[in-house]
Amino acid sequence: MQLSKLEIKGFKSFADKIVINFDEGITGIVGPNGCGKSNVVDSIRWVLGEQKTSALRSEKMENVIFNGTSQRSPQQMAEVSLTINNTKNILPTEYSQVTITRRLYRSGESEYLLNGVACRLKDITNLFLDTGVASNSYAIIELGMVDDILNDRDNSRRMLFEEAAGISKFKKRKKETLKKLEDTDADLERVEDLLFEIEKNMKSLEKQARQTEQYYKIKEDYKEKSIQLAKVVVNKQKETFATVQKQVETESDRKTKLTTGLAEKEALIEKSKAELLLKEKTLSSRQKGINDFVAKIRQYESEKQIKNERLRSLNDRVNNLKEQIDQDKKSNERARFSIQSLETERDTAHQALKEISDKVDLLKSEYETQKAATYTLQGESDALRQVYRTKQEESFQLNKSLEIREIQISSFKQELERTTTDTSHQSASIAEFEKKTVVLSEEIKEKNSYLEKLKKEEEDVFSRITSLEKTIEMIREEMTETGRKLDSRQNEFQLTKSLVENLEGFPEAIKFLKKNVSWTKNAPLLSDILSTSEEYRVAIENYLEPYLNYYIVEHEAEAYEAINILSDASKGKANFFILDSFEKFSPSDIQMYSNAFPATQIIEFDPKYNKLMAFILDKVYVYEGDVRNIPTDENTSTTKSGKVTRRRFSLSGGSVGLFEGKKIGRAKNLEKLEKEIKEFTKRLKTSGTL
Repeated sequence: MQLSKLEIKGFKSFADKIVINFDEGITGIVGPNGCGKSNVVDSIRWVLGEQKTSALRSEKMENVIFNGTSQRSPQQMAEVSLTINNTKNILPTEYSQVTITRRLYRSGESEYLLNGVACRLKDITNLFLDTGVASNSYAIIELGMVDDILNDRDNSRRMLFEEAAGISKFKKRKKETLKKLEDTDADLERVEDLLFEIEKNMKSLEKQARQTEQYYKIKEDYKEKSIQLAKVVVNKQKETFATVQKQVETESDRKTKLTTGLAEKEALIEKSKAELLLKEKTLSSRQKGINDFVAKIRQYESEKQIKNERLRSLNDRVNNLKEQIDQDKKSNERARFSIQSLETERDTAHQALKEISDKVDLLKSEYETQKAATYTLQGESDALRQVYRTKQEESFQLNKSLEIREIQISSFKQELERTTTDTSHQSASIAEFEKKTVVLSEEIKEKNSYLEKLKKEEEDVFSRITSLEKTIEMIREEMTETGRKLDSRQNEFQLTKSLVENLEGFPEAIKFLKKNVSWTKNAPLLSDILSTSEEYRVAIENYLEPYLNYYIVEHEAEAYEAINILSDASKGKANFFILDSFEKFSPSDIQMYSNAFPATQIIEFDPKYNKLMAFILDKVYVYEGDVRNIPTDENTSTTKSGKVTRRRFSLSGGSVGLFEGKKIGRAKNLEKLEKEIKEFTKRLKTSGTL
């Protein structure tokens, strides 16, 4: 066995890797003091397994690692490899060359390698046992060990002879064997103690075994009873479900009946509207008939005028034939007879006119009756039209009288011209005719002034009729618009009511708790306690989406009660806000932005939820400018449209769905729609009365 090679790296003063080959002819290593000769001996002792730091001239084991200098950094590991030629098979191994390696890290971990394979220190010690090579053998002798041998300190001389004679390994094995025997005796004593303890505990274990056996029997019985109980509960639940299903079917039938009744009422309304249109058409046809009668009256008056003209021409022809003065009296008599006949004809015309007027009055009464049946405004308009027609008839009468008077005057003038040479009796007749002419002229003036007055009244009546017709049209348009708004609000009310009652969009657990009236009496959902205007609804709902299905309870006990209800029914999980927990919460200070404002300023809620809403919307701002200019800070910013939301380390956004913004404030919106429906219904009733 011969030392062949020594490799040192990071050990004490050897920072770099150094290889020392012990070839033939090398008998020693010499050098000046402090060059590291002793460190070479220490490295050999250390790689052979030395554990005493004093033998390595160090205070602690990690000092053997190179600690560095002012120009070099310290090493993290010390490694030494020792290679020995085993050509004579002194070492009990089949390798002809054996290399042992030891490594130490600054973390305190160490490892041993034998020909590159990890091993134990004991394996290396057993390998070199009885070879004279070891960390504490006299193959490696320091300066102080010579004095120990000479002075025989601690029987060191005897140990040297025993090692040289090969006895030390047997003594070591004896020592190890004795130690093993002592350990075996101690283990036997411990076994007897354990046997005593086991025998002592056998009775209690047997008792526990019997109890365990009885426990398993009771458990099996409990399992059977639990299965039977579960079957009974399931049957009861099935019966309850069947009952509820029957109630649902009953309510569905009731809903169908109500829907049918509503459809019938709507059909009745449509039928009434159709009848109203039919009556209006009848009214317009009757108005057309009245206008036809008025046209006929005018035609009769024009025919009467033509006949009067013919009569006047005949009278002129008769008067022209009277060439002699003797025939003047006869002419006067004939004139008187003509006047009487004209008066008779006038009376006949008056009677015919009276009959027509009676017919017109009868038609007017029917017209007024029909008009009053529709609505009062049209009746007032008809009344004004009646006044207008009366005035028109009076005007026609005055014009007719005026024409008659003018014809009489013209006839009287002709007779006056023909009888200028007549007697004093004729002069008296002329004077009388002149007086009558003056009277008739004054009467004509009065009639003309009265006619002007009637025309002005006619214009006023026409203007009033026009304004009333416009007012009626405006009222009709307003009623139509109000009816449309009412239908829209009723449809929205029904839809919102259905969403609120069915809790559309909420988890099954929320719906289950909502149906539990005994628990949810004082526990609203977050989506029900707040509302906001239409323009901010989508933005607020998008941000509060994770919290909208949270219940709000006063105390923690109410939340535990709901959790137990859900757990017993296996209906999932629910979330709760506990108002007591927010008493000590203080919101962050409001920051000022040019185009943003806090989200708490645009929502409406009960004052008792101030702390809760301040916590949920803490540091949340609504931004009205360009989304790319949203400030990046610890606050959360959302756009007014709800398309973009920026948080401290994230950005989310996209398109806005058609049904977004419909979840928040459903209960508040339902109350608002109910008020609007009542208001529109009242307005429709008021307009119908007018």
